[in-house]
Amino acid sequence: MNYTTVVGVDRFHLEQLSLTWPTWKKHKPSLLDQPMVVFYDLTQVTRDDVCRVVDHPNLRVEAWPMRGVDYGTDNGDKWSKPQRYKMLAGFVYVPMWSVETTYFLKIDTDTVAYGNNDWINPEWFEDDPVIVSHSWSFTKPPDQMLLLDEWVAEIKHVLGHLSSREPLNLVPRPGASRLGHRRIISWCGFFKRDLASDCAVLAANTVGLGLLPCQSQDGFMWYVAKRMGYGIRRTNMKRRGWGHWSTMFNVRKESAKAMQC
Repeated sequence: MNYTTVVGVDRFHLEQLSLTWPTWKKHKPSLLDQPMVVFYDLTQVTRDDVCRVVDHPNLRVEAWPMRGVDYGTDNGDKWSKPQRYKMLAGFVYVPMWSVETTYFLKIDTDTVAYGNNDWINPEWFEDDPVIVSHSWSFTKPPDQMLLLDEWVAEIKHVLGHLSSREPLNLVPRPGASRLGHRRIISWCGFFKRDLASDCAVLAANTVGLGLLPCQSQDGFMWYVAKRMGYGIRRTNMKRRGWGHWSTMFNVRKESAKAMQC
C-alpha cells in the first residue's frame, strides 16, 4: 500500500519529534519506503530545523500557515488555543497540495513506535474507507458536533451534497463535559487525501481560507465523512505497535525505552 506520512511541527512539537522519530525509524522502517511531508510553523522554526531532525529519504517540507490567517487570541480555553488551532488546520489544508498518494498517514509527534514493522492490516482498506484510525469514544467540547450541524444549516446553499444529508444530531447530556459516541482519534490514522481536499474547500468557502468550522481536524473530518455516509474504520493502533503519550515526561521516557528494545 502506498501512502504519505504527514506530520506538523512548531517549536515544541519539533522537540517531541526529535525524541519519537528515531523510534519510528527503528520499529517502523517501512515508513522510510513511503513519502513523508512535514509542515512547520514558519513563525517558530525553519526548514533547516526540520531537516536536522527528520532524515527521511523522500521528504517534503512545507511552510505553514498561509499568510494573513488569524487564528484568534488565547482566552485560556484548552480547545480553542490559537496555536493548537493553527497546527490542526494544517492537517486539512496541507495534504491538498503536498500529498500525491490516495491516503496519508497522520502521526502526532507524541506517538512512540514499538516493535512491529508489519503493522498495517490490508483488511482495513478492503471497503475503500476514507478514514482508518484509532477508535475513540467521546468528543470535547461536548457541543462540537451540534455546532457543525448548525454550520451546515446556516450556509447550506454553498455546501452541496453535505447539506442534503441528515444532520448527526449528536446531543450531549445536560451539564456533561464530553459527548459520548463512537468516533475516531487521529494521533495515528490514515485519511484519504480527497477527503482532506473536500474538507479544505468546504471550510475555505464558508469560514475562510486556512480556517476550519470547528477547531479540531479529526472532529471536522470525521463529521463530514459520517454525515456523507463514507466508510470509516475504527481500529486499535496500540495493538499494532504504537503508543500515544500526552506529557513530555512520558514521551521522553517511552522513547528511551523503545530505543532500548
